[in-house]
Amino acid sequence: MTRAERLFYRRRYLLWITAALLFLGGGLAVAFLQINQAESRADRLAAEADRRGGAVTTLATDVRKLRSQIQAKGETPAAPDPGDAVADLPARAEVPVPIPGPPGPAGAKGDRGPAGPAASPVPGPSGPSGPIGQAGTNSTVPGPAGPAGPPGPAGKDGANGKDGTNGRDGVPGQTCPNGYSLQPPPDDPDGLMCRRDTPSSPGSTPSPAVFGLPADRRRS
Repeated sequence: MTRAERLFYRRRYLLWITAALLFLGGGLAVAFLQINQAESRADRLAAEADRRGGAVTTLATDVRKLRSQIQAKGETPAAPDPGDAVADLPARAEVPVPIPGPPGPAGAKGDRGPAGPAASPVPGPSGPSGPIGQAGTNSTVPGPAGPAGPPGPAGKDGANGKDGTNGRDGVPGQTCPNGYSLQPPPDDPDGLMCRRDTPSSPGSTPSPAVFGLPADRRRS
C-alpha cells in the first residue's frame, strides 16, 4: 500500500462527510433554482394578468363613452352596457389582479355525519329487452369421424329356405340319322362321327359318355 493510499484510508471518514455535504449542497441548489423559476413564472403571470385587466378596463370605458354619445343623439346603442354583458366586471377589471396565495394547512377532520336512510329493498323496474340476435348459419364443413364403436352381437341363424321346383327336361342332344351311328374315324381313334352302320359296327345307340363330348368332337 502506498503512502497516498494509507493517507486516504486514515481520512476516509472525512472524505465521506465531504461527499455527503456536496450532495446535500447540490440538492439545495437545485431546489433554490426551482423556487426561483417558479417565482419568475408567477411574476410573469401576474404581469400578464395586470395587462389583460387594464385592457378590459379600457375597452369597457370606451364602450360606455360610445353608448353615451349615441344616447346623446337620441339613438339606441346596439352594444349593451359592459356591466350587463360581463358578469362581475369590476372584479375582472381590477388592477393589479389579486393572485391567490399558496394553500393553507389542512383543517381538522370534521365529525362524522348521521347515517343515511336505509336503501329500499324493492328492486327497480326491469330494463327493456335487447334485440333478438340473428340465427346462425349451418356449417358446411363436416366434423371429424368419430371412433369406431364396439362390435355388435352375432345375429341368429336364419331359417332354412324352401326347396325349389324341379327343372324341366332339356332338348334332346343331336343324334345320327337312321342307319348311322357314332363311330371313331379311321384316322382318329379318340374322335366320334356318324358313320354308316355295318354288320361288324356296334349298334346305333351311342354310349352315355358320348354325350359329354363337345359337338365338334362328336361330329369329327
